[in-house]
Amino acid sequence: MKLDKLFACAVISVAATSAHAASDNFNRAALGPNWVPLFGTNARILNNQFVAGLAYMNFTPAAADNQGTVTITSTRKDVGHYAGLYVGKASVKLRTGINTQTFETVCFEPTILSGLGGGHCFSSFAPFKQARVTLTTTGTVARVDIDSNQDGATDYQFFYDFGAPLGAGVGLMGNNEGFTQDNLQTGPGF
Repeated sequence: MKLDKLFACAVISVAATSAHAASDNFNRAALGPNWVPLFGTNARILNNQFVAGLAYMNFTPAAADNQGTVTITSTRKDVGHYAGLYVGKASVKLRTGINTQTFETVCFEPTILSGLGGGHCFSSFAPFKQARVTLTTTGTVARVDIDSNQDGATDYQFFYDFGAPLGAGVGLMGNNEGFTQDNLQTGPGF
């Protein structure tokens, strides 16, 4: 009986680890060749974390992935700026409130150069300063799962149907120096 439980745990552990096709913990001095700018060129690594500045950066090892997960932290008070991630043609942006250091709005928007229109913002949740954010695309629908207290459980989940195929490929973006992103993991999604 104990062996059966041990085997089941080992299988679950292997399945959970193999679900992520690529990762980056940013524990180095420079982004390197796996990060290609789609817009803007001032993204960099600072204190072993990704800082977008004003940039969209494509993570080339995740070109076939339709799920990305990253920890996003607000580091200073800025009005309405954002940090986020994208999968294919869908992006999710976490925006800070007016004169706060907390994220108060989660927005689905088309990625830059996608040619898509539409988008939707949500603000019906308790503000948070840091979260583990997962964006997954399936067909025309984007889903974001937010773990705002870093306990491994989803606290908030939002969906948006863009009405057009979203595709694959994962990257990070932002429009301000007031955010860091860390521990990116990508995979095939659900």
